[in-house]
Amino acid sequence: MLTHRYKLKQVLKIGNGKDHSILQDGEYPVYGSGGLMRYVDSYLYEGESILLPRKGTLSNIQYVDGKFWTVDTCYYSVIDQNIAYPYYLYRLLKSCDLSGLDSGASIPSMTSKTYYGIKVELPDVQTQQKIASILSAYDNLIENNNKRIKILEQMAENLYKEWFVRFRFPNYQNTEFENGIPNGWKVENLDDFGITLDTGSRPSGGIDDSLCNGVPSLGAEAIKELAEFDYSSVKYVPIEYYEKMKRGKFDGNAILLYKDGAYIGKTTIFRNGFPFVKFAVNEHVFLIKANNFAYQNYLYFTLHQKEYFYTMQNLNRNAAQPGLSHPDIKRVKIVVPVESVVEKYNQIIEPLLDVVFQLAKINRNLIKQRDMLLPRLMSGKLEVRHG
Repeated sequence: MLTHRYKLKQVLKIGNGKDHSILQDGEYPVYGSGGLMRYVDSYLYEGESILLPRKGTLSNIQYVDGKFWTVDTCYYSVIDQNIAYPYYLYRLLKSCDLSGLDSGASIPSMTSKTYYGIKVELPDVQTQQKIASILSAYDNLIENNNKRIKILEQMAENLYKEWFVRFRFPNYQNTEFENGIPNGWKVENLDDFGITLDTGSRPSGGIDDSLCNGVPSLGAEAIKELAEFDYSSVKYVPIEYYEKMKRGKFDGNAILLYKDGAYIGKTTIFRNGFPFVKFAVNEHVFLIKANNFAYQNYLYFTLHQKEYFYTMQNLNRNAAQPGLSHPDIKRVKIVVPVESVVEKYNQIIEPLLDVVFQLAKINRNLIKQRDMLLPRLMSGKLEVRHG
């Protein structure tokens, strides 16, 4: 496949992000180096653009098509579409390792000058468009699955609120209430309710970033939205270290809680072999499991409520280094329904969660297939037919 070499400066023009704090809420997305931040009433640029991180996670290059705003941790770009098909260029840059180009400071950063100096090999625009259409077909499948995941999650969330917040569970009309909750239900702290609370560790000297096999070791960065995981940043511990660990091992179904840092109290749940069948957590994450496993789903959706996030934020007693201790978590109080109601809840949401994590694993396979195709298409090893 015939290609031409360009410096990125010949292909696009970089624009600086701006402060968004003065903007009102609205319909236009605001992006930073970490992704979508909020929606506002004004936009900085309209059209197809590649968002290039200026600070933070330099691998998080993003593609946007429409009206949007970027903050100062993220550049936007105006692409010369006579030379580069935007989505193709996005995938090409996404496949590059930019880690050696940063400033070397404690917080990774890139300048527009550094980006402009990057060299890219581009075929003709028609070929770029053909390759992009193949790759975007995978992205469309992934996006559709993500939409289904969000719908199923919302269904489970709505049912939780209907039964356990509004107390409109089956036969609630014939249930007597005392002190604001149904008779037979309790208010208990997590210690009395009964949980297994565990955290992990890392090898002495820290993680060896060059290790590409072993057992995944997950930190607070793994705690995202339901069935969401970034495989690009996974780090590993040696199998021998994992086997000697006495704490912090995933056993197939666990709630993960952000233990220290800016987002203490943030939660997610991993199960059904997602994101891995076997992994460990480091010292920045709590693994939580209800001792009566019938309550595991209920416990997750309870701790996932905003009020509990704020409760745990307020439990933090260390302003310099925010963090939660075992006693902090164990004294958090929750409403404990009778088990018969929780079992009926499980009968409805278990199939929903099974589908959620099945779709998440399908997405993982689609991403792997797309990323395997990418270098072969771009190198010309796989022929792209015009027609």
